[in-house]
Amino acid sequence: MSDYYYGWARGKPQNPQSIVVGTSTGSTDVELHVSTTHNVTKMDVILALRAIEQLINSNGIGTTTGAGVDLPAK
Repeated sequence: MSDYYYGWARGKPQNPQSIVVGTSTGSTDVELHVSTTHNVTKMDVILALRAIEQLINSNGIGTTTGAGVDLPAK
């Protein structure tokens, strides 16, 4: 089984055609790593993305110095 990475670079359109998918990506802005080691399903990934979205909306992006420190709210 392989791990998969989904990457998106700022400035690209926000559509499926702008997402790079592979066993690695060259994306420098946003990248999602999905491990297939534990037999995750599409629904598992979607539920995780929804939870991550809620966390980012309420706390920003976490850093080693605390949640939301390095990313402006808008």
